[in-house]
Amino acid sequence: MLITSLFVLITLAPLIFDPLDVQYFNIQRIPRRIRRKRQADDGDIAGGMQVRHFFVINPHSFRTVRSWRQIMMDLESCFSVGHRVEYKIYTSRHPRDAIAAVDRYLSSVPSNEIVRVYAVGGDGILFDCLEGMADFPNAELTSVPYGSSNDFVRAYGEDSFTAFRDIKRLSVAPSHPIDIILCGTNHVINEANIGLVGLSMSYSNAVFRNTSSMWVKYIASQIYAFSGFRALLNKEVMNQKYTVIMDGYDVSGTYSNIHISNGPCNGKQMTPNPYAIPNDGLLNAIFLRPARLLNIAKTSQAYMRGHFEKYKEYFTHKMGQKLEVYSDLPLHVELDGEAFLAKEMTFEIIPKGIKFFAPEGVKLADYTHKAYKKSKEGAELSEITESGL
Repeated sequence: MLITSLFVLITLAPLIFDPLDVQYFNIQRIPRRIRRKRQADDGDIAGGMQVRHFFVINPHSFRTVRSWRQIMMDLESCFSVGHRVEYKIYTSRHPRDAIAAVDRYLSSVPSNEIVRVYAVGGDGILFDCLEGMADFPNAELTSVPYGSSNDFVRAYGEDSFTAFRDIKRLSVAPSHPIDIILCGTNHVINEANIGLVGLSMSYSNAVFRNTSSMWVKYIASQIYAFSGFRALLNKEVMNQKYTVIMDGYDVSGTYSNIHISNGPCNGKQMTPNPYAIPNDGLLNAIFLRPARLLNIAKTSQAYMRGHFEKYKEYFTHKMGQKLEVYSDLPLHVELDGEAFLAKEMTFEIIPKGIKFFAPEGVKLADYTHKAYKKSKEGAELSEITESGL
């Protein structure tokens, strides 16, 4: 009991003490090429073009050595010498390490050859791979989900993980264009937050990055909850004033959090914005107004289930293509699970920005059925409604 308590105390130390000296980092930026026009049609890996497979693995995503060995065995089985398929494995050493690795590999490959990039791990390694390949029109991306949440894969259905872990199915899977979000000079594939969630994620990431023990993965939910509670106590962030311009319209105000999404899922089991579709060419933004802790507790479950419309006095939903955010105070930003500080942020949707390959038969799921439906004399209303800001 004493040993367990000591372990938990050491693990949560970055949350108990101020982690400002370790919680933020600068996302690695690589020289940007002129974005070449991508193919807008769905496709497969046929057509005579040579295909290479580049696996980027985050070893910290695996809870057991057994799962790590299994993925290596799957790779060996799928890409044996007899198959005459070129593949390469890169093991990420630390956050942002894979960005440059993916960029280097793609730069060494002729532009007339297709490179399939496999992000093996969680949302963090997917973020790195996207950042490294976003400007290469001959690159295709996928996720092999072994992380704690894998939010973007959930856009293909709650039961899609097994299919995405099947390397053989993935290696011959068709690709299709999806949208991505340009955030300054970086990209995200699923979602971003400014405010409460950004600060909360910085606290939790401080724990994960400063604790080497694998046991920390088993209390990840508790760490996220503890981080969120501490962020709620920060009155400055909870009542921050923002200048916000969306598609030329001024929607400035005082908000506790601004959630920008390309996909519907977030946080393992949450579906905060069931209207977000990764291939509709639109940004979805949910603005949370300041509220008392009791009211936040009352509305949080509804928000996590996608029922934000139930509480229009606290939540506002907007859709567009470009969102600019400024503030006199630092912005606590979260991009696909990665947290950092910024002075200003611009989010712009890039329609059909990359090609993403998913197992044959696995399609983007429709989560709109999870949206809030108000019953009235037997009728159900599910239209998107917007409250004025």
